[in-house]
Amino acid sequence: MSDNASTRGLTIADVIFAEATPRQRVLSWELNGASWAPPLTLEQYVGREDILSKAALSAKGGTKYYVLHHKDNPDDIVSACEVTSKKVLVADASGSRISDAYSLASVFTAPQYREHGMASYMLRKVQHGVDANTECGALYSDIGRDYYTRLGWRDFRTPQVMFRLQKGFKAPAVSDVHLLAESDVAELCKKDIDVLTQRFQRLAETRDGKTHITFLPSFVQCSWHFTRDAYVAKVMAGREVQNRGARTSDGHTWLYWDHDLREKKLKVLRVVTSEEDGLEKRSADLKALLLAALAETEDWDLPALLVWSPAKELVAAATDIWCEAGENLQVVFEERQDGSIPSLRWKGGEDVGEVVWESNEYFAWC
Repeated sequence: MSDNASTRGLTIADVIFAEATPRQRVLSWELNGASWAPPLTLEQYVGREDILSKAALSAKGGTKYYVLHHKDNPDDIVSACEVTSKKVLVADASGSRISDAYSLASVFTAPQYREHGMASYMLRKVQHGVDANTECGALYSDIGRDYYTRLGWRDFRTPQVMFRLQKGFKAPAVSDVHLLAESDVAELCKKDIDVLTQRFQRLAETRDGKTHITFLPSFVQCSWHFTRDAYVAKVMAGREVQNRGARTSDGHTWLYWDHDLREKKLKVLRVVTSEEDGLEKRSADLKALLLAALAETEDWDLPALLVWSPAKELVAAATDIWCEAGENLQVVFEERQDGSIPSLRWKGGEDVGEVVWESNEYFAWC
């Protein structure tokens, strides 16, 4: 069958939805890698995806890979996507709880099969499957806000702060800051989740009529980013990643980061402060940690540092750094409109009223 004949008038009767076989998984990576791999080679990109599939978050069915393939040829991939199991904290009128959730990613349709509704059909099949055993799910849209909204996902605001290092910038040295190795992060993640759980219990007790959610910032979640980071750093820069973040000496405040060499940014995964500290101390602590992050950005020859959903104490810290650095550093507070737009869908497309996505930070992206 010729390519033209096989794509002309393609309908859902021509395709089969299935969990991908190992071969179809690789074929899907090769298919979307033609668009998404650079500056990695296709071979390097497939290697990265294979390693990520074996990370703790994804292994043993943690990530499921789905395809639509032509009914006459299982190797003819029409559309594909990935669904990763996650945990969320929820606080609403019924109380607080940890629930099963998911993240949808890597939605792709082969160019010759586009504009036939194939991705929409695939995603509805996925929705039917995940609704059986999860409370909600997220995705991060790179194609604007409209497409996924029509399929039942609700988009959320995307505030961020971007630090752009100019020629001549030199991050000042800071004291009372400890850089974090990967081995330091697990215990901090546990402390973070304990505090978040207590906070969500208090949120539930307020009975404010809203549904509050956050994805758990677990070590398994963070280590997925670290695995991705380590692979790309070795391939693109020939370097081993040593520093995964920084904390203050009193242990009240910390953050983790990811070296995104492809996008040329150091991305902060998670920011943690202590509610017991006043605003002034939280801002001072974050100023020191942001300076450590800027030093890491500089060390890796990256032109930008990115933080999602900055709280008011981080905004104050960033503004203070900006004023002191002058023309050697640009600090931009903005809303993302063209990529990684967080979107949430409740089970069955249910409208649960006003939803507050707490700690909507980069750690949950994948």
